[in-house]
Amino acid sequence: MIKDFIVLTKFILSFAVSLSALFAYIMAKGEIGTDMFISTFAVLLVAMGVSTLNQVQEYREDALMDRTKHRPIASGKMSPTTGIIISAILVMLSLILIHDLLGMIGVNLFLFSFIWYNLVYTPLKKISALAVVPGAILGVIPPAVGWIAAGESLLSQEFFALGFYYFIWQVPHYWLLVMLHFGGYKDAGYPTVMRLFGQGSLQRLTFVWLIMTICAGFFMVDIFNPSSLSINILLMVTAIFGFISSLKLLQKTFELSDARSVFWKINLAFLSVIILLSIDSMLKFNATL
Repeated sequence: MIKDFIVLTKFILSFAVSLSALFAYIMAKGEIGTDMFISTFAVLLVAMGVSTLNQVQEYREDALMDRTKHRPIASGKMSPTTGIIISAILVMLSLILIHDLLGMIGVNLFLFSFIWYNLVYTPLKKISALAVVPGAILGVIPPAVGWIAAGESLLSQEFFALGFYYFIWQVPHYWLLVMLHFGGYKDAGYPTVMRLFGQGSLQRLTFVWLIMTICAGFFMVDIFNPSSLSINILLMVTAIFGFISSLKLLQKTFELSDARSVFWKINLAFLSVIILLSIDSMLKFNATL
């Protein structure tokens, strides 16, 4: 039962998403606070809620893919109605929690996430191979929640740089998954960028988006202006690591299975940049005490 709940709510992915709020809070404030944990938990709840509803919406397609056919609703172990109830409870709890912390701005951000993910992005995936581009907006919401919880404005240039970094990264992140699971998406009838552009063109496009992500990272680092020499050196090493990892997409010997290695390496580089800037923010804060 617990395993089914974890799969139904995409708990591991939802937890990873919630960390975006935690790191954004630290980057904004430079310290750990109670509001950080509350906002992170609220993001976790809403991510689990919308993910559950997503599985209700796509259980027929999930049943056609080897990767997803064992999910609770797709396999028949759980009814769609049960999924809707669980989703509603999780979303309502998240709304209550975020309203208590941030008021209506938090509620509006969560409602936007629900509307954009379940009512816009999910249906759009079935008719457009480029749905990930508008869908990438969703990646900006969790850090926005953490940023506001830290008492900072979304209109600041620091948040613009942070949000832009999260937005750009979503696209190559998803396209690498498409390469890995192309057969499953095809069997389920989803239009994919692989079918739209072809493998070679998709490899080159993904490489371009990864370079854009690295450039967005440089822009963000410049805006946050880390003061630690060690942090700056590690950030440069991370950028070089990300660039070298991306080059594999341009190799003529590239196989779709190679996308797995690129996927994990670029995600490691992305997360490392966020962690390093968070550490630098804490160092700056402690230096002022």
